[in-house]
Amino acid sequence: MKTRNIRSLICGVICLSFSAFFFFGAAFVSGDLKNRTPFAIELYSPQGLEVSIAQASPLTERGGFAAASPGEKVQAADGAKGRSVLAYCQMTTANYGAYANLQFSEGQYFSDDASAEHAAVIPESLSKELFAGRSGKKTLYINGTEFAVCGVYKDDGVLVQLGSAKLPVIYRNGSENSDAPTEHLLIGADAAKTAEQQVQETAVTMRAPLEGEIKDLGRLHQLGDSILLLGFFFAGLWFILRLCIFSYQKLIAAYECKEHTSQRGFQAFLGAGALALALFGFALLLQLVRIPAVYLPENNIFDFPYYGRQILRGIQQMNTDCRIKDFSRICAFYLCAETVSLILGVPLFWAGCQSLRWGFLDK
Repeated sequence: MKTRNIRSLICGVICLSFSAFFFFGAAFVSGDLKNRTPFAIELYSPQGLEVSIAQASPLTERGGFAAASPGEKVQAADGAKGRSVLAYCQMTTANYGAYANLQFSEGQYFSDDASAEHAAVIPESLSKELFAGRSGKKTLYINGTEFAVCGVYKDDGVLVQLGSAKLPVIYRNGSENSDAPTEHLLIGADAAKTAEQQVQETAVTMRAPLEGEIKDLGRLHQLGDSILLLGFFFAGLWFILRLCIFSYQKLIAAYECKEHTSQRGFQAFLGAGALALALFGFALLLQLVRIPAVYLPENNIFDFPYYGRQILRGIQQMNTDCRIKDFSRICAFYLCAETVSLILGVPLFWAGCQSLRWGFLDK
């Protein structure tokens, strides 16, 4: 084997290794997006929805939603040693932890049984800062009010932190008499219904008008899956292209072969077979393209300015000042990271396949 062939093979293996790394990275980001953000419809109003946390709490299980109040910056302190940290505190319903996909390293989210007392859950970073080296029951003071820490949830990953303000978030329960308004609802997403339909159904359940900004986080989860499959689609196009080139070469050879009838028939058979295989493979690859209709233009799927506007909108979402924990902004960072990984992975896959082809076939 020639030295040039060996270099091509080594280059191909390296390119395919890096490509696999980026594809695995994109798959990990897509999966982590689902683990770190809710599969839900978020209804958000900075002025507050026309319902209080106390009114929403009894309806959460029947209505399939969770609620949180507007947050506030507070001083969180450890009463034993007097250490104090600036944090962000929100009052929520007892099922909010499940809807927000909080993962716990200690304890659990507070329950309805804890409504008679002050209970809170805190992130690991805050627990380490205030209660380092301590085990057992933890007591937290929020602006001087005593709260029992019933759970410690795991800190968010890098992409979540990029999409959130750099403050530890404390979730606390509220009393039955609390008149704290609801800032946002997380409504369990139903793929068979539109976001507007689900918000209307929730409004009927709560017997209150619900007006605010609707963010379909469930569709963003689906978009993450679609972007990953689209990456595999573009990677697989290399094989389709090579089959088309091979088919063209064989059909031209059959056309130019004037003397040997059997050889001419064999070349035509190879060309036609390769073309049929390419068409079949392309049809299979098309099954991977499943972009939610809500992200496609209404009349023309090749309306590229539309896609450009969607991308710019996502970039603007990442650059705008956000709430302390803005789920849609977090999703934008995840989708951007996944897209970049695939943009790097697909050309490397093509380059690796081409280098291996040269290494094996070049004489």
